[in-house]
Amino acid sequence: MKLIFIRHGQAAPYCEDDAGRDLTEFGRKQAAQTAHFLCQHTQDFPIDAIIASPYHRADQTAKILQDTLVAVGQHPAFITISSITPDDDPVVGLDDIDCAIRHKFGADTDDLTVAIVCHMPIVARMTAILEGLSPASFELAECRVLQTSVISEGLATQTAHFIPTQP
Repeated sequence: MKLIFIRHGQAAPYCEDDAGRDLTEFGRKQAAQTAHFLCQHTQDFPIDAIIASPYHRADQTAKILQDTLVAVGQHPAFITISSITPDDDPVVGLDDIDCAIRHKFGADTDDLTVAIVCHMPIVARMTAILEGLSPASFELAECRVLQTSVISEGLATQTAHFIPTQP
């Protein structure tokens, strides 16, 4: 299975309603750059599902990816998981991602590719757990492709990554 972890694009400044922060115009461009990178590699890993945080900026980034994939003939499932917001527990987030994938696709996940769009610091913590490494920060709209047989600590290997234009 391939898991593509994506941090959302640039968002409006911090405010009282963190969950309601939208992408900036620059953040939309970053999300589009990442989506185009992934579409260029659809022969290597067509995306079967997109899992997104419910926070606006992650949801908007995920929908830009979905729209781009639909434009090239892919129709990934779209799943929202509430446990992958910035301060959530990464172990719980990974368990919920695993449950969502198995609920949607069953036990045979070998050939699946799933994009997960969320936030710092949870995205760094989840990838660190999967790779058995120390957490490494994600740039805005950065994606990292991990190959793994199961969602479990230390079993994943990064096979590709992309960092769009940064501010």
